[in-house]
Amino acid sequence: MKNSIAATFLGLLAAQSSFAIDNETLKTTVVAAGILTNSFAIFNRNTFECKDTYKFGYQAAKDEELSSHSLNFSPMECKLDGASLLPKSVTFEVLPTVLGSVWNADFGPYGKQAFSLALIPMGRYGLQVGSAMVDFSVGLGPTLVSETDIGTRQKSTLFQFTDEMGIGISDLNQRARLAFTYRHVSNADIKLPNNGVNFLGLGLTLKVD
Repeated sequence: MKNSIAATFLGLLAAQSSFAIDNETLKTTVVAAGILTNSFAIFNRNTFECKDTYKFGYQAAKDEELSSHSLNFSPMECKLDGASLLPKSVTFEVLPTVLGSVWNADFGPYGKQAFSLALIPMGRYGLQVGSAMVDFSVGLGPTLVSETDIGTRQKSTLFQFTDEMGIGISDLNQRARLAFTYRHVSNADIKLPNNGVNFLGLGLTLKVD
């Protein structure tokens, strides 16, 4: 059952990748990393071992006139069990993640507050460095926002896509993780205008047994 859920999330992530492309370098990097990660995970989907874990996190982020406060929850982790697929020192896991956010605008002609809810399967590569784990994570997924216009941004549709990339550090048991993240939210030009949001933020995630 867990493997089926994980496969569903991986498929969803792959389907969104083709819609999230943006011409700017950082956004293109996020999408390219997501496509490669998704393809790798889906191709090797039968080699994952999934188990229930509960990870709760908080993230604070900023983009010009907008600020964001987010809570995230991951109910399981699926670790790659194929030792020969990656260098011996590198780990890989997929974490289905629900991300709820409050957006606030400091100025602009449109709304001052909005809410968003995203479903993002996060792929994470890890490397042990001394007594810590350093990781690179990337994820793409569908998102709903409560307002089409906020601050100086016109987004046209309530349905959006979220692309997120981060670099994190945690203890070896991954009970606490601190991460720097980049998160892009747009509707991939399904309808114009499509003023994307690019949040840079810091986050803390805790694992609860």
